Amino acid sequence: MMSIDTFSKKTGLSKSALRFYEEKGLLIPGRNEENGYRLYLEEQVDLARFINSLRLANVPLTEIKSYLSASEVKQRKIKQGWITSLEQQRDILDVQIKYIKSSIEDERIFLMEMKEERVLWVYAEGKQGGFSQYFIKGKEELEKQQISVQHFYLQYVSGRETVKAWIGFGVGQLDANTNITFFDKEESIRKSLCVATVFRGDFFKIEKAYQRLINYMSDNQYIPTGPLLERYSGNELNSATIVIPVMKWS
Repeated sequence: MMSIDTFSKKTGLSKSALRFYEEKGLLIPGRNEENGYRLYLEEQVDLARFINSLRLANVPLTEIKSYLSASEVKQRKIKQGWITSLEQQRDILDVQIKYIKSSIEDERIFLMEMKEERVLWVYAEGKQGGFSQYFIKGKEELEKQQISVQHFYLQYVSGRETVKAWIGFGVGQLDANTNITFFDKEESIRKSLCVATVFRGDFFKIEKAYQRLINYMSDNQYIPTGPLLERYSGNELNSATIVIPVMKWS
């Protein structure tokens, strides 16, 4: 049995840290029956170091407590969850560092978060910058069913003179009785971190904004995790945010 002083020196943890872990129910010492002083067992040395290691790895106290009381099978699943979470944090930091390093070169490029969204798509063909009729028609079809459009999307497929594209309508949760026969498909856009730029002006020249964003991605070694999209907010069809997902968020 060890006193808190001896245990502190052996584990390298401060006495205040040991008291804190006790308060949180993670590391419970025995008590001297005569004076009530804390007494630690030899086998608690490794446990104390393990708890502190998890804290240094930024694992929340509540999760550590759940882990310590879990079965071996459950502990493996919990550890895998921590690994996944830390890997995602590492990926976020990588994206952020790349952006900070490169933002001096072109302040027209920025990072943005895309929320998860249900999108209805209709296939379209037309001249570059000439797809407003599809946006208007799709919105009208949805308004007939009292469905509001949160965002409009355009996903380029192919062509230059005659462009083939998917036109998307971001909507909320659809009722089971919703009639979507006007649309060709539906899908959910996952929550993601994106590299983006804004385009305003003559949409026959939007290709230059596409190229600027693609060049920025290539120069800074970003890896796309989804398709390049034009995104329009509300009824503003004269200004597009061009986005490329670079990381999916769970």
